[in-house]
Amino acid sequence: MKRDFRKLAGIMGINRRNLEMIYPHNPRSGFPAVDDKVRTKELLAGAGVPVPATLAVVTGFLQARGTVQRLRAEPSFVVKPARGRGGGGVLILETAEEGWRTPSGRPVDAGELLQHFGDILFGVYSFGRADDAALVEQRVRPHGFFTAIHGRGVPDIRIILFRERPVMAMLRIPTDASDGRANLHQGAIGVRVDLATGRTGIGSLKGSPVDRHPDTGVAVAGLSIPFWDQIVSYAVAAAGAVPLKYVGVDLVIDVERGPLMLEVNARPGLQIQVINGLGLVPVLAEAAR
Repeated sequence: MKRDFRKLAGIMGINRRNLEMIYPHNPRSGFPAVDDKVRTKELLAGAGVPVPATLAVVTGFLQARGTVQRLRAEPSFVVKPARGRGGGGVLILETAEEGWRTPSGRPVDAGELLQHFGDILFGVYSFGRADDAALVEQRVRPHGFFTAIHGRGVPDIRIILFRERPVMAMLRIPTDASDGRANLHQGAIGVRVDLATGRTGIGSLKGSPVDRHPDTGVAVAGLSIPFWDQIVSYAVAAAGAVPLKYVGVDLVIDVERGPLMLEVNARPGLQIQVINGLGLVPVLAEAAR
């Protein structure tokens, strides 16, 4: 499980990312296309990229009350801020007798769910923007490939693209600690993925290399991600659907619908370099040539 950190000599820091990739290639006029998840879904659908079904878009507190009542009829769903970042405010729920439960089994009642809607609307997860909306989506049911590794939460695939060309990829797998979220900062595992084949390599958990899931003991390296060619094709189509040239796209694989696009990010994070043991600087230079 040793890493060759000599490959990280070309690592890209946040300042270099902003100066060389974000500012020159992602005009601010294009940010609304990806900063609002509702708008992004419209663009993706228009480009033929499948997305999770929308159950509701909540824009006011009175509407939130009615939505909470209607969600009692849904077996499971996901609530997320339309303009949030970094996985903040994402709440995954499954309906139970007393209300709902998170993937880790924590109970959530109607009052807490209503409060969560209120927090989203008041900008708690969108840097204080009071015009945020809550997006409620049908919950993705992960493909058996993922449930065999860890059955709680929804793993996703992050691909970085420059000028619609994929340059780096990773798989993010939830843990019990991340409470079903595929967010590295919240305790999910990052696993390197070979772009050409979709084969997984070594994983990383909070900066430490791992080759097995900490909760299940199942190997995360040496696996072939299903639908890989289709996933890469959707990633390219999504990058072409937005007015930005340097993006990160997040996809999931539903057990019934196959690959689905979750979102497009205009400021993709840099931890993917550590996951892959390779800096973005030489990779992007090659893509530019």
